[in-house]
Amino acid sequence: MMALPPPASNQKWRACLGKTEPKRIKIRTMSILIVSLLVSTVIAANQEEPNEDKQHEREELGVNPYTTPSIERIFAQLDQLRPLPFDQLKHKLPQSITAGREQKGLIFGGLIADGFLIVEAEKKNLVEKFGRVLTEHAHALGVGGRVMRHSASLTELGRRGDWPQVRQELIATQADVEQAMVELRDEKMAHLISLGGWLRGLEISAGTVEAEFSPQRAKVLAQPDLADYFGAELKTLPPPLAHTPLFEKIRSSIKKLQPILSKAPDALTRADAGAIRAEASELNYAIRQGE
Repeated sequence: MMALPPPASNQKWRACLGKTEPKRIKIRTMSILIVSLLVSTVIAANQEEPNEDKQHEREELGVNPYTTPSIERIFAQLDQLRPLPFDQLKHKLPQSITAGREQKGLIFGGLIADGFLIVEAEKKNLVEKFGRVLTEHAHALGVGGRVMRHSASLTELGRRGDWPQVRQELIATQADVEQAMVELRDEKMAHLISLGGWLRGLEISAGTVEAEFSPQRAKVLAQPDLADYFGAELKTLPPPLAHTPLFEKIRSSIKKLQPILSKAPDALTRADAGAIRAEASELNYAIRQGE
């Protein structure tokens, strides 16, 4: 998979948070793609090429190549791991909660990953409920209008089992929500959504590899660069937020995961996949519960 270096202008938003420019990150695993999907659902590239001014604005907001690869490539990666053990990987879709905006961002990212799991597993009976829950959480983040216009189409296409068109509708939804986030100029929320997506995506990918293990499939879990990236991002949070129990737990869990994710791709075992899945699963539960 091709390496996607961050743009030079990415240093601007990082400098604003008192950080130096992050090292180049190579997106090379399915799990990384799933994570980027979660951000790409909120801030991913439009289907049309943006003009120079819009591209500059997107980069200032932290919209960069390693947070926004194509949704279509994510689907392709998931296709390669079929069949997905849906019953083992599924989560109950989150209900509306009275949570802080940061927690809502984490939950929204994980919800998008759940949506792609539903689509990949072709669960017709869950598409309508997913669309409704997605719209509710999008409203909570202030981008509900962008999602609602696609939800009816997603539901109808899912009922008909027209999965290729469901994918295209999700891509269109991605573009609309991205534009809304650009207009809101909320780069912190973009990164929290990305983090929530990565953690849920990591659970999905590790669970899939554990269920049907092979050294080749396990290679998708070797992703030290992205673990380092999110670990660094957590250090940019304001102290009152960073020291809440939830974010303390997230930092602790990522620190535990880093040695496993940093193993050589050929050295990863089924036990490693199980350890990653268990840690990510516990953390995703904590995010939904706000603990």
